[in-house]
Amino acid sequence: MDDTLLVREIQQGNQRAFEQLLDRHVHHVRAFLALKAPVAHLVDELTHETFVFAFHNIRKFTVGTSVQAWLRAIAWNLLRAEIQRFSREQVNQTRFAAHSICEGAQTASDSCAPEAVEFLEYCLEEVPPKMRELLALKYREDHSSQEIAQHLHQSVAWVYTMLFRVRQQLKDCIKRKMESHRPC
Repeated sequence: MDDTLLVREIQQGNQRAFEQLLDRHVHHVRAFLALKAPVAHLVDELTHETFVFAFHNIRKFTVGTSVQAWLRAIAWNLLRAEIQRFSREQVNQTRFAAHSICEGAQTASDSCAPEAVEFLEYCLEEVPPKMRELLALKYREDHSSQEIAQHLHQSVAWVYTMLFRVRQQLKDCIKRKMESHRPC
């Protein structure tokens, strides 16, 4: 049975026909997403979401057009939405990290100004990869110091010390950047 007949049957209420459609196209959708997704774990999730969306919107599908192209368009739109959500989340996490660094400051200083967030992104690039991983575990993934110590095969004291040092390094970097960009 070709896609056109399957779609007609699905639109008339035959849910078993959707299983056949899914079986026929799941590998193509997975392959399409695997080539485009920046993170491997998204492939299964977005493949599933693609077919859930298709199932709920099959009545809107124009019989006679390409099912494969329709599913690919759904998958692409879901992937784009996920990437946009991830980008917004990254910006929020960077701002949260900047805010956390500011809160940890002993005195209220210029390092908490709004432009400090922009400088934080630049300063984070200067941090060694292992310390960026430490910051990601703490602020992005919200792990406890104990969990971080286990993950990095270090002591909890090492985690506390390194977090203190890297936060201090970031505050100093932000302060230098802000001072160098102040109008005379």
